[in-house]
Amino acid sequence: MATIEEAYAVAIDHHQAGRLDEAAVIYRRILDADPDQAHASHLLGIVAGQRGRHAEAVALISAAVARDGLNTAFIGNLGAALKAAGRYDEAIRHFARALALEPEARGVPGNLGSALAADGRIGDAVRWLTRAAALDPGHFETLLNLGIALRDAGRFEEAEKALEAAESLRPDHPHPLCELAVLKLAQGDFEEGLALYEKRWDYTGQSAAVSGKPVWRGEDVRGKTVLLYYEQGLGDTLQFVRYAPLLADRGARVLLIVQPELRRLLASVRGIDRLTTYDDTAGLPDFDLCCPLMSLPFAFGTRIDRIPAGKPYITPPADLVTAWAERLGWDRRTGRRLRVGFVWSGNPRRHDPTSHAMDRRRSVPFAMMEPLLAVPGIEAVSLQVGDAAEQARAAVAAGTLVDPMAGVTDFADTAAIAAALDLVVTVDTSVAHLAAATGRPVWLLSRYDACWRWFRGRGDSPWYPTMRLYRQDAPGVWEPVVARVARDLAALCGGSTP
Repeated sequence: MATIEEAYAVAIDHHQAGRLDEAAVIYRRILDADPDQAHASHLLGIVAGQRGRHAEAVALISAAVARDGLNTAFIGNLGAALKAAGRYDEAIRHFARALALEPEARGVPGNLGSALAADGRIGDAVRWLTRAAALDPGHFETLLNLGIALRDAGRFEEAEKALEAAESLRPDHPHPLCELAVLKLAQGDFEEGLALYEKRWDYTGQSAAVSGKPVWRGEDVRGKTVLLYYEQGLGDTLQFVRYAPLLADRGARVLLIVQPELRRLLASVRGIDRLTTYDDTAGLPDFDLCCPLMSLPFAFGTRIDRIPAGKPYITPPADLVTAWAERLGWDRRTGRRLRVGFVWSGNPRRHDPTSHAMDRRRSVPFAMMEPLLAVPGIEAVSLQVGDAAEQARAAVAAGTLVDPMAGVTDFADTAAIAAALDLVVTVDTSVAHLAAATGRPVWLLSRYDACWRWFRGRGDSPWYPTMRLYRQDAPGVWEPVVARVARDLAALCGGSTP
């Protein structure tokens, strides 16, 4: 009968060779034979993490730490498992604990830095990632994460150097180029940025082609049928569907696949011959070319001074606008106050730790937005959906906020409500794009590490003529932003409505 040491040797050989199932079976047998085997619990947790079962990984490695609380490898890997599960505060505490026990613990400074970055603590993240890069200047992921953190901190030149250094270590890996694309786009360098952004397909391992048809890259399309399709979020679809009419103007027949929530609304976009969803493509006509919506700026050769903005390109159905105005009694009021819509939270996407962390950085609690409702001369309207809408229950009950969203079924309804608003004040969500694309004035509250599409150092948006940006001056600090909005809202109410 093999000894535990011999079983470990075989299991680790399987593990290092990538045979995770075989390794896990042996680790489990060791643990069943001796529940106090901390190493087996630790290694089984690592296997769970490699399989993407992060909650299981946390439980198993936590058990190992409970048995041996001074093992820095256990503690550091527990931090990594917590980070992968999106539990950043706990991950940061465990990385700090590992470093307190072993200041030069390999890999821990970089992990701590990336956890801090995910938690929105950008300045601390840069410091720790810089330290990690100094300890191991040839570590690909450290340089990559340092470049991202420096970019989010607005230190673009340093960020570019770090990302280029990462790319030189792994020229076959598209991730540094994708992050470099975002950096270039945030600076308004569309020529290089949009070209690099096409590397996202290499990074995801997917193909931009649909049904084997070639991707449109800007060539003549007169007489051709082109299928456009969404690949990312609702806001992205709303922003880049502006290119569909331009493609039709070039003589193409345009087909479009959109999210179900947008189907009714985007039927108003000029130049679309057929609009459908992925659930309803059976009768889709044959097509010659295809193009994801996010690749249209590249195909059209867009530059920051030639962004197709102009007049609104989305129009809510007129009968729906009338119906909502009647339902809310807005068609019968005269001498009314300034009607302002509010959105304070995005989609939390709790199933995706990275997206959830980003949403935490872009969203604000309703309590922080609530003083805006008290600005004299406004009628406040909620456009908030999801769990965050519950935060405003008391304000709705007190009559300081009108909430029509229970009757909303899709974005056509939201657009119809917004059509009667004088202004929309929102964090960076799809509603910002919806309101601006329909021509409503929008004041956007933007996090410090803003999305590339809002660029840096601007109070306006070349994408939307009716949008004004209110940016954080420091990561996570919203109070000065809300104060500026309150000041400008008060000034607006003191004058004429827009």
